[in-house]
Amino acid sequence: MSKYKGIIFAILSSISYAIMPVFAKIAYNNGSTPTTTLFFRFLITAIVLFLYTVVRKENIKVSKKQFLILFFTGFIGYTLTTELLFLSYDYLSIGLATTLHYIYPAVVCILSYFILKEKITLYKIISLCLSLLGVYSLIAFENTTLNTFGIIIALLSGICYATNVIGLSLKSIKNLSSIVITMFISLGASAGLLLYGFITKDLVFTFNSQIIFSYVGLSIISTIFSILFLIYAIELIGSTSASILGTFEAVLSIIFGIIFLNESVSIPLICGCALIVTSTIVLTKDKSLNSN
Repeated sequence: MSKYKGIIFAILSSISYAIMPVFAKIAYNNGSTPTTTLFFRFLITAIVLFLYTVVRKENIKVSKKQFLILFFTGFIGYTLTTELLFLSYDYLSIGLATTLHYIYPAVVCILSYFILKEKITLYKIISLCLSLLGVYSLIAFENTTLNTFGIIIALLSGICYATNVIGLSLKSIKNLSSIVITMFISLGASAGLLLYGFITKDLVFTFNSQIIFSYVGLSIISTIFSILFLIYAIELIGSTSASILGTFEAVLSIIFGIIFLNESVSIPLICGCALIVTSTIVLTKDKSLNSN
């Protein structure tokens, strides 16, 4: 039963994260910048979760080691991941940028084997290959001119995200609540983005109802829900499986792009989505997930 709960949490995390480009585009179209949007995304998240812990009287004490792991996972990992991914949206379509980001399951699989000593089963290998093939089919027949710089930064965002997943898998933070973990990561990310924004002079403090809506949506749906569900998934099925299931987000990003942003659909796109969904089904057959 824990296996299926983990799979559900991983997919819910994907759903929450996949709608992020829609909120981002709303913010951009109303005068915000990627850095500003991301700064408020994580700042609001940290504030909301802090208020939640105060109301619920939750213990937020952490050791120095735990604080440093969480803070710098946010300060470096999430800052780089989200900044690179958001910047890639300026050079590539949402579907293409997001799918290139999905190099991260392969990176997580490799890092988990060497760092976390996580077992790599045949089901995981097949599922990973199917998901990567699905991602490739989504971009191989792209009709638009490919921007090399956009491709590079989208791939780098995936590599950075892989390090975040490994950070969330470390035993030294296992005893902390998911709320506390998410709060400190968001605090670190907002600090990193604030520093980056001051250095690049990319912070724009312009507000209207649509910008506020996009910031709140990014914070509540694409950050709090997404990270919490990911943490639950990692606890139940491990970092590699949670990452492979995260490719389901590519399918959802494309669906949201078609529905909300009028992006086009094609046969290769449908085939890619089908392969990714198939990889998810294959992973559900892996009996080793029950041991996590």
